Amino acid sequence: MAISIAIIRRKFNPFGGAEQFILRTIQGLSTKKINMTIVAESWSQQSKGLDQNNCEFIKASASGTSRYAKFNSFSESVHQILKSNKFDLVQSHERISGVDIYRLGDGIHASWVKRYAAECSWLRKIWLKLDPYHRAVIRAEKAMAADDNLTFVANSTLVQSEIKKWYQVPDHRVVLIENGIDTEDFQSTPTSKRKENKANLGFNPDLPVVVFIGSGFARKGAWELVNAVSKLPNFQLLVIGHDKKLAALQKHVNALKANQRIQVLGPKHDIKKYLASADIFCLPSSYDSLPNAALEALCCGLPIIITDAVGLADKVREAKAGVICEKEAGSIALAIEHCWESLSTYSKNARQLSKKYDISIANQKWLDLYNRLIEAKRVNKIANSSH
Repeated sequence: MAISIAIIRRKFNPFGGAEQFILRTIQGLSTKKINMTIVAESWSQQSKGLDQNNCEFIKASASGTSRYAKFNSFSESVHQILKSNKFDLVQSHERISGVDIYRLGDGIHASWVKRYAAECSWLRKIWLKLDPYHRAVIRAEKAMAADDNLTFVANSTLVQSEIKKWYQVPDHRVVLIENGIDTEDFQSTPTSKRKENKANLGFNPDLPVVVFIGSGFARKGAWELVNAVSKLPNFQLLVIGHDKKLAALQKHVNALKANQRIQVLGPKHDIKKYLASADIFCLPSSYDSLPNAALEALCCGLPIIITDAVGLADKVREAKAGVICEKEAGSIALAIEHCWESLSTYSKNARQLSKKYDISIANQKWLDLYNRLIEAKRVNKIANSSH
């Protein structure tokens, strides 16, 4: 008998980590007897993975003009959908109460607010405290932490420790399932081919290329990275990702007179093409639970430069698969130079580390979790009916 699972994600962004995770899970479990239903405000029908026979889509509305109003409206819409449909399990990627599983792909919002407040202007600090949206999200996190029937799935040890620290969630309600990736789908690129790819992008084929892939430039350190590379005349940079200030970052590159060495390309679907043109991956985020782009880079044998606020930091440090830096231009520049000096060693270790994130490992953990929770619900139902 097939298991029916509802997966909640408010908006599908084809470049987002959570969406990539959902699609990979659907594909990886397509041979199992599992029927997936995506509950979302918007979802790309063309997305790879959604045309599987075991996946359906239900639209949840979100009305209002403010983030706060839309947040509440979407939650109410989802609750109505869950009342009208019967699912064996409900897995949310949004902060919504009354679900069975909440995957902490975006980390802990309260932790993000604290980190962001430490680096933003005093005016922004005041707004963070007053903004009803942030207060509503943290309120939702607290309510979910208090729900004994809800299981949290952390995608990194960083997030696993933070859910316990911030909300004192007991160990038995927190499961660690790190992101999975098809490690054979991403491969190292021979030096000659990499040089050819650089030339095709208009770069100097004889100079190293650093690649940044991520949406949300301020949080993920794109500005600091641009400033770092602008001071390294023998390095080039590719910035790929979606951001409202894309044009502003390009203008900043122009002001630095670094157009020949730094390209700001915006969001791209064919990420492999750009990874195959790069020598080093850099994502100096102020907070990032476990970026899929970093895993893809590891599979390609690219050393990665990240901060301690990225969920992969401990593993990278332990495996010597890259360098840990501060979210500051000088620190990033030193990390890039250090990476380049020991490129072959870091590259070999990066590829080796990537194998620990093979999609088959993650899929089996998800399947085990689904079966365990469904069995627990069955036992509870029997126990309640006997009283």
